[in-house]
Amino acid sequence: MTWEQYYSSLKQLPKRLRKPVPFLAETLPIFKQFNVKRVLDLGCGAGRNSIYLAKKGFDVIGVDVSKSALRFANNWAEEERLSNATFTLGTMVNIPFDDYLFDAVVRVSVIHHGVKEYIMRTIAEINRILRRKGVFIANIASVRDPRYGDGEKVEENTFQILEAFEEYRFEELHHFFTREEAFEILACFSNATVELLKEKPNYWKVTAVK
Repeated sequence: MTWEQYYSSLKQLPKRLRKPVPFLAETLPIFKQFNVKRVLDLGCGAGRNSIYLAKKGFDVIGVDVSKSALRFANNWAEEERLSNATFTLGTMVNIPFDDYLFDAVVRVSVIHHGVKEYIMRTIAEINRILRRKGVFIANIASVRDPRYGDGEKVEENTFQILEAFEEYRFEELHHFFTREEAFEILACFSNATVELLKEKPNYWKVTAVK
């Protein structure tokens, strides 16, 4: 099963996909500090984080590979009458926007789904579309995750793991980061912090400024 097949099978969004991730609220002071107005939610899924940020007054564009997920997101934005939340089809390594267009990029539980080369290409794309002093916020899987080593090993710290969402099961790549490796992929940014998520300590919280 793919993410498109998962979202296309849903008649309505489960509760967990209607709530923003807890650490997103922690980014609001950072967004204020760096005068963030336009935000890209990369890998937005059905729009839970995009909708949250739009309600906080940001101009948000969500990008995802799943057309079915984007339909959920667009319908949700229409229901909430949010003219400042829009959604479009795209991939992590081919973001369909011009250079320096965004003040911030948010990546929630997505960037670690790939081999190292793919992740580095994603970071380069994020760096390209961010303006100077733009902010990058993400959570990425840590080597402390209990799933580390499960499934088929693809390359160093990368495994093909069986995912479970409600009654659905499908395999997906996971790259698990050491703290040092997280800093390594953020080398193109002028400043970065990497710390364990309080509510989910098997993930790193990444905050970087271009």
